[in-house]
Amino acid sequence: MELLENEQAPQIRSIWEEFHADKDDAVATTLGAEEFQALVRRAEAAPYFIFPVYRQEGFFNMLCQFQQSCFLVTYLEAFKENPSAAPPCVAVSLYDDLLDKKELTLVRADVINMLDKKESQLLLQQLLASYQDDKLYEHVDKFNNKPDQFDFEAYRSLLKDVLEPAAEA
Repeated sequence: MELLENEQAPQIRSIWEEFHADKDDAVATTLGAEEFQALVRRAEAAPYFIFPVYRQEGFFNMLCQFQQSCFLVTYLEAFKENPSAAPPCVAVSLYDDLLDKKELTLVRADVINMLDKKESQLLLQQLLASYQDDKLYEHVDKFNNKPDQFDFEAYRSLLKDVLEPAAEA
């Protein structure tokens, strides 16, 4: 971190993302100060959510839980079987060491098991979008605070609409 403190935010962003680009077990991005603060505020208010991971012709679901500065992600079925013993598949850490001086937060998703790098990259995009995009966050909020109103298929449809234009850009 000390080495990064001497750099400007755009260079820090590049260094962080390039450092993780060739790693098979991690993906990374950065968030600005306002993005980070909004993400944490929303994650504290709605700490659980599910995300589809597409593989071949179908998908399976992952469950994330926000704790302090980390999202722990596990296989939903493992969580249903035994919540306290469900192994983490991905750990998304938010590093706010540079927040005060650079208005930048470093984000890293460590791939522990079950998912490959590409799936983990998409999962990280889904997670961030779901907590940052107002329409997607409505679904996260319902999942946590009004579960009887949560519609997973409506969320999946909206998620595709939000992420596909970003992928095409």
